[in-house]
Amino acid sequence: MTAGKRLLAWWKPILTVLVAAAVLFSGSSFWIYNATIVAIYAIAIVGLNILVGLAGQVSFAQTGFMAVGGYVLAIFTVSFHWDPWLALLLAVAGAGIVAALFGWPLLRLRGHYLTMATFALGMGVYALATGANFMGGAVGISAIPPLAIGPVSFASPVPAFLLAFGLFALSTALFSVLRNSPVGRGWRALSVREDAAASIGVPSLRYKIAAFALSAMLGAVSGALYVNFTTYVGPDLYSSTIIVNLFLMLFIGGLESPYGSLVGAAVVLVIPELISGLANIEGLIFDMVLLAVIILRPENRTLGRRIVSSIRQPSPVIGSGGSAEAAGESAGNERGRG
Repeated sequence: MTAGKRLLAWWKPILTVLVAAAVLFSGSSFWIYNATIVAIYAIAIVGLNILVGLAGQVSFAQTGFMAVGGYVLAIFTVSFHWDPWLALLLAVAGAGIVAALFGWPLLRLRGHYLTMATFALGMGVYALATGANFMGGAVGISAIPPLAIGPVSFASPVPAFLLAFGLFALSTALFSVLRNSPVGRGWRALSVREDAAASIGVPSLRYKIAAFALSAMLGAVSGALYVNFTTYVGPDLYSSTIIVNLFLMLFIGGLESPYGSLVGAAVVLVIPELISGLANIEGLIFDMVLLAVIILRPENRTLGRRIVSSIRQPSPVIGSGGSAEAAGESAGNERGRG
């Protein structure tokens, strides 16, 4: 690989580091705070991209797993006085286990049945958080002890910024490794045609559960980091509006584009803050930005078609026919992507 091609392959991480450094050294509390929130949400979008972008399974349950991360961290540090790092590990492991348990029956569903089931799961967690006293009810839980190493608190702006971007970098590295692995190629075959993928030996249910669990664990990391940074958790953080916002971020950032997760989160979270003073035309400006992104990123039509098709009708069941060769060829053609 020539130096030019090597630089071209690394331009996204290099640009991310440069922008993050510019924000950090600007000393602006506004930009450091918002960039931290963007990086935290981007981790959840990377997880969602594993499930939707690689495995082709449309799930609206990501907010539920973000809630698992946030509430486990809050409850075990506030009520049981656990060390926040141990609570974080429990939150991530717990989200993976819960996802695997729920994924076993849910991921047998196809199309709009899966979409509605995962939406119900996400909203069920929201309803539980609203009504359960041990979760703080509608008021939530505040004064949550933050993650810390010695005197350094990761609820402080700069340490929180570094932690969020560091974990985002790890999540993108994980995504890249998985995308080019045999499992990633199996996920891509599933996303093209599940019955054909199964006919060439891809264990579809096992692979879908693995994608669901990994997506949930990254969602839990995101949820826990947000609660750590703001020292508050409440059900309003995981409402149906947040579900829509997550898919907007994924749509803007693009499928199979982990660094695009930062762009999507920035557009959805930061632009409204920048134009908040333009009360009369704020909505119009934001809609125009979204429209421009859709026009300039035509590859996002794939995501739109995937969501629409999952809602309109179920996918074919295994055994209904299809070309195994097509799935194998598609998985093989995808090996060099990224």
